[in-house]
Amino acid sequence: MMYGIDVTPRFAAVAAAHLVRWVVLSASWLSVVPSLNLEVMVTSRWFHFERRQTQRRALRSCLQVRGTDHRAELLFFMGTLNTSDTATKLQATGEQEAYGDIVIVGGPDSDPPVPRDATYVLDRPCARTYRLAHGTAWLVKHRPNLDFVAYLDDDSFLNLPRLFNHLAFHATPSLAMGFVMETELDWSRTHICELCDPCEPCRQQKALVEFCEQFAQFMSLGGCMMAVQNCQIFNSGEDLAACIVEKVNGIRRLSEYFGSKSAPRWLLGMGWVFGSTIVKYLGRNAGVLKVRGAADVSLGFWLAPLEEVSWAPMNHGEFHDHPGTRSTFAAQCTERSVLVHRMNPRRWATDFDSGRCEITCHETPGNAAE
Repeated sequence: MMYGIDVTPRFAAVAAAHLVRWVVLSASWLSVVPSLNLEVMVTSRWFHFERRQTQRRALRSCLQVRGTDHRAELLFFMGTLNTSDTATKLQATGEQEAYGDIVIVGGPDSDPPVPRDATYVLDRPCARTYRLAHGTAWLVKHRPNLDFVAYLDDDSFLNLPRLFNHLAFHATPSLAMGFVMETELDWSRTHICELCDPCEPCRQQKALVEFCEQFAQFMSLGGCMMAVQNCQIFNSGEDLAACIVEKVNGIRRLSEYFGSKSAPRWLLGMGWVFGSTIVKYLGRNAGVLKVRGAADVSLGFWLAPLEEVSWAPMNHGEFHDHPGTRSTFAAQCTERSVLVHRMNPRRWATDFDSGRCEITCHETPGNAAE
């Protein structure tokens, strides 16, 4: 049964506990801070029903951990359900009616397979990028009194009490909070000495130098070395020369689409938070924003025209991947953790303490399978 949805009367009973999506809590410890309205936007694929169920349970339990005067609403923003299967459509309709937290903004439900964390451009709108833009427009129209929007992957854990502490501290409508990145879109001319220190040993790698000579007219030795490493990580087993040509064409396509060889400051796709000024700007302009590129890098170009964005980097253990992943952005779960990405059913079952809204990581960093 797709999504594990059973469209029967039991749905109504299960959903009753979830339908109280706006939760108002109170406490004196933050009484000097005005009540904040937070929207939690989760972009999700239709067949990720179990992930959505997990998010519903986690948000509900986290909101009950510690009282504040703040409010949070969880909404799932979905693409078009491209199927002619009647049972599947009934299941999707059943979820919409039971939980009342599904918003369909259209666009593709998914993208073609690409390496995780890769930056790419498609010939049509990217699924998540499109939903982020048009989901934001929906929020601006239907939730005009919001203060912040937390944009979340459906495999991310969000510690809401801890996030509210950060939002109360920053408290600016121009907020852009997340794991801040600044990257080159076109790294084909990277100098070898930027990669090797000292660089002479790399220059003397005869096999590398001879192999890279065939690409010299459009790629430096350093760029070739980066491409070789990239192919070894993401395209193991493929012909190396053909892979490098593909990488070169890919980065050229990226820089031509975005009109730049480097990306303005952007926020890693695990999740981020925007204040109302940014949200309203994006919502009003959703129809003309670039949406064919990877979602997170596109954010940099979306924000570039704005004056006085208030950046709040969460690069020091606040936003990170689960330590059990082989990821550059993996970190241990600590009392600083606000967002933990790349959760899976096993990690939710063993690591999530619903009574405290905490994640306690039980995997050795980088040694566990995704």
